[in-house]
Amino acid sequence: MEKVRWGFIGAGMIAKKALYPALKGSTVGEIYSVASHHPERAAELEPTGPIYGTYEEMLVDPKVEAVYISLPNSLHIPWSIKAMQAGKHVLCEKPLAMNASEVRESMAVQAKTGKLFMEASWNRWHPRTVRFKELVDSGVIGKVESIRSCFTYDGLDPENIRTEPELGGGGTYDLGPYSVVAPLWLMDFAPHKIISTDVKWHPKGSDETVKTNFTIGGAKAETVTSMNTPDTLYFDVTGSKGTIAMGGNAAFNSCNAESTIEITIDGNKTVETFAACDPYRLMADSFARKIRGERAWLMPLTESLAFAEFFDEIFASMKK
Repeated sequence: MEKVRWGFIGAGMIAKKALYPALKGSTVGEIYSVASHHPERAAELEPTGPIYGTYEEMLVDPKVEAVYISLPNSLHIPWSIKAMQAGKHVLCEKPLAMNASEVRESMAVQAKTGKLFMEASWNRWHPRTVRFKELVDSGVIGKVESIRSCFTYDGLDPENIRTEPELGGGGTYDLGPYSVVAPLWLMDFAPHKIISTDVKWHPKGSDETVKTNFTIGGAKAETVTSMNTPDTLYFDVTGSKGTIAMGGNAAFNSCNAESTIEITIDGNKTVETFAACDPYRLMADSFARKIRGERAWLMPLTESLAFAEFFDEIFASMKK
């Protein structure tokens, strides 16, 4: 099939680290153009076509078919909407929006334009993540009783935009699309209730460390995010018959490395191993194939809406 011509809006760290190598090795998509206020960064992404100094210029380029947006979080929805209205399909970095109202607004635009629009939750395409969900659904560990998920890191530069609340900074927006929402999709978005939210605030006002306890589908869940805690990543589920856990310390960020799932039933542990892969490429290629009319799974906007609604609840509970 003809490669999908991607245009990048933004040429920062995540674009260089994630979608640049994914598309560089893709057989179904290519980086055709980059729009950035930093032309030197744009050039590093090696587009096959033009580099634009403004985002608007790219959006009127008829050769650009799909747009990847990696701007600060607060700009995700405004530029996603502009891109769809310009006739482009849109893959937008997580979090998709700052609140559920923004997601609903963008869903209305998507419905009107008919363009593909998806949050770039790349971890969902990882074969290990897919298998984890299959195992829980199979009932091998019985009825789910508790879920724990965590994603933390430290050493964040105080001047990083992740610390700026007006730009959508904070641990919940940055890491929550991985660990905080994991119990939601794992439990098929069953009814939930927040029990408690403990938060440590960054000096600039963003949420630095957050622990949320809630119930979902009859199970207890605890999620942790932090921008000031040594790297800790885990995702484990305890059921009436046993446990399932992501192996190692890369539950939500395994990329180009071998990974495992550990299944323990009656004290007997079984380990499933997954070959190294690039889930960013799996995601981008699925999006491209869908553009070309082929069958491919895309994460529904209804899931992004459920995530945003849950974040709204968490932020509301922080203020109590």
